[in-house]
Amino acid sequence: MVNQQHGENRWVRAVIPALLIHISIGTVYCWSVFKQLIADQMHVAPGIVEWGFSLAIFFLGMSAAFLGPFVEKDIKKSALISTVCFVCGFAGTGVSIAAGWLPGVFIFYGVIMGIGLGVGYLTPVKNLMLWFADNKGLATGIAVAGFGLAKAIASPVMQWLISTVGLAPMFYILAAVYAVMMLLGFTLIKRPAGYVYSAETRIRRRDIMKKPVFWAIWLAFYLNITCGLALISQEKDILHDALSILPKYASLNAAQL
Repeated sequence: MVNQQHGENRWVRAVIPALLIHISIGTVYCWSVFKQLIADQMHVAPGIVEWGFSLAIFFLGMSAAFLGPFVEKDIKKSALISTVCFVCGFAGTGVSIAAGWLPGVFIFYGVIMGIGLGVGYLTPVKNLMLWFADNKGLATGIAVAGFGLAKAIASPVMQWLISTVGLAPMFYILAAVYAVMMLLGFTLIKRPAGYVYSAETRIRRRDIMKKPVFWAIWLAFYLNITCGLALISQEKDILHDALSILPKYASLNAAQL
């Protein structure tokens, strides 16, 4: 479908780049797949390794909050920065694991990759909302779908690669795959013709942040997202415990019958 107003194909310039970028960075939700393996290889408690995921989410939020105006000014640069930070962070995590350097996991997975996540999340979302100004709900839905699809695709692939080539090489291989996908997204992504960044938008944001309703909404989102991410980070452990308990309950019920 062609956007008649701008003479461009919005599916090529907005949807496909969004999916390519979000399917890549959405693999942050697969943390529980390899968290325990990193802890075992580093000979530390899983709770210590968990700081890697916590830092990634923290820097995701901070980079999204403070680099929003930059994303609006230059979509190409923000897509490239996201690609470089995410891929280097993901590959650097593998190098840190191979070297047995725990701080490296925090730096690469937490800080560097976290910045790539924040910039990479905003870049396609803002672009989608511009191209789909007549249907912003569809635009944001596409973005969320990309993150969800990442989890569904990457988890089994990661488990297969870990069992086949090992933990650190898994990071190298997927870093190369994500580099290709995100660079393709960077090549395709484009603003609608005629879009001009306005500094007045930034001023209006400051006014909005002074209102109590803004902080009430922010708090609601914070609690919602924090609870969701807490579950995601422990997903594999929760599923493992549930599957180990079910046979016991089944045998107990059978005995009672």
